[in-house]
Amino acid sequence: MGETIERGKTSLALKVGFWYVLSSFIAKSLAFLTTPIFSRLMSENDYGEFSNFASWVTTLFIVTSLEMFNTLPRAYYDYKDEYDAYNSTIAIASCVAALLCYLVFLVFSSWLFDIVAIPPEYVHMLFFLLMLQAGKQIYLTRERTLYRYKSVIVITLINIVVPTLIAVVLVYTLPEQYHLSGRIYGTYVPMALLDLGCMLALLVKGRTFRLKYVRYALVLSLPLLVHYLAAYLLTSTNVIVTKSVLGAEAAAVMGIAISVIHILTVLSEALTGAVTTWLMDNLEQKNYQRIRRDTLLYIGGLALLTVGVILFAPEIVYILGGSKYKEATALIPVLVLSVFIQSASSLFTVILTYEKKIVKTVIFTAIAAVVSIVLKIYLLPQFGIEILPIINAAIFAGLFVVNYILVAKTKHRAAISIKGMVGIILAVGVLTAIVKGLYIYPLIRYSIILMFFAIAAGIGIYYRKVLISMLKARKLGKRNEK
Repeated sequence: MGETIERGKTSLALKVGFWYVLSSFIAKSLAFLTTPIFSRLMSENDYGEFSNFASWVTTLFIVTSLEMFNTLPRAYYDYKDEYDAYNSTIAIASCVAALLCYLVFLVFSSWLFDIVAIPPEYVHMLFFLLMLQAGKQIYLTRERTLYRYKSVIVITLINIVVPTLIAVVLVYTLPEQYHLSGRIYGTYVPMALLDLGCMLALLVKGRTFRLKYVRYALVLSLPLLVHYLAAYLLTSTNVIVTKSVLGAEAAAVMGIAISVIHILTVLSEALTGAVTTWLMDNLEQKNYQRIRRDTLLYIGGLALLTVGVILFAPEIVYILGGSKYKEATALIPVLVLSVFIQSASSLFTVILTYEKKIVKTVIFTAIAAVVSIVLKIYLLPQFGIEILPIINAAIFAGLFVVNYILVAKTKHRAAISIKGMVGIILAVGVLTAIVKGLYIYPLIRYSIILMFFAIAAGIGIYYRKVLISMLKARKLGKRNEK
């Protein structure tokens, strides 16, 4: 597979990352902005059923995909000349894994139906989607690894825009008794067709299935599977535990707060996806000085984004839930700080994945998830809902330290400026405490917001040459594929 690009170049990563993050954010924002439409058109029961279905799609995809698509950035360096063959193999293996899970579900359906609580007529749609969904994820990961941002943008936007618009039309036009079917089929059938197209593209390019690739992928992906499941539990248990301990009203307040930090979560996930290939390229080339410098800029950008969300928390809460949910405002600063620490720590996970030394971080993440749930159940009745963000921040801070220690034991310790990263995190922590205390003083907070914009504008002007070069960079050269 021939290449005409300079892999690891920061300006290239900026260009690719900028458009990828922008498209991801626009796509996810559309789904976020249409939430009020669906919540008004659908009954509470139907809306709850769809939310449950969507949650199981996310959770079961982690299991059925075996996270094999996340091995593609690392596999590129080991199978550079066999990359399409590797991709087609992983696509087939992921589909087979989902099919096996479907068969297990059918055999034990008598009690599994009670666990997932999905109407039986939609279960087949669920697994049909899961069998194909890995194809799209593998294709997108492949394109990002090869710095082909245009196809990533197009597929990402189609994957959200088309299904969302179809679902809105169906829910609006169909009788009320078909609203749930219209939302589920309108959303997930177009997604499944796009997944199928990506799957076929991978098979046509690779035309191969080799067990050696499956063995390679499983060695990396099974620890990642546990890691992502544990990380998912760390962030997804707040509402569940709150409802179990304090009741539905407190859970609703926490739910609004989680919706607010979802904005930052979407951006941080997109940024992590964009930076992974660049970081691995520079690790391969041992460009440690470049990594130290540019990752600090990356963390600094995340810090500005974090502070921005915290500053505007009262306004965001009011837009999403109205004045009756103003209690959620106090939860947001520390929750957002937790997401920021998690995003910074994700750089360590990329390095450990590149080194194929992910098992220890998986163990510590799983332990942290269990400890987090126990602490939430034990401390919530005593200290109230505001203890949950503190637990999240403490757990993620602990994982940050543990993952850095693991990275420090590798040969890539020189790639991390730990003093700079810790300094930025501490600065954001101090600002978080200050801003949280200023929510009752709007004039002071608005003055800080103006100062925040002035600082952001100054940074933009200072780095204007980099930004201009990013926007005016040459088109990526076409590659000759074997």
